[in-house]
Amino acid sequence: MGTIVEYTDEKPRLNMYPKRIVSPGKGKACCARKMEQIGGIEREGERLYFYRRCKVCGYTVRHFLSAPPPDPAGGQWEDGLNYLLKLVG
Repeated sequence: MGTIVEYTDEKPRLNMYPKRIVSPGKGKACCARKMEQIGGIEREGERLYFYRRCKVCGYTVRHFLSAPPPDPAGGQWEDGLNYLLKLVG
């Protein structure tokens, strides 16, 4: 699927999540403290992520989550996925 974020400095910032986000091309100092999650957790293949957007400048990124390794006693990816979703849900 890819990202819904368009990075450009030519257009005004825009948050039309979940359809489209227009973000500046680079983050600024404000991003270090003003990023917030927008929307819920999404899945791309086997990777989970959510969008983070700066409340001040509008810079937006996909924040990918790391899944815990499967249980060595025969655990599956879906077991780890369900565990991760419980942690962030």
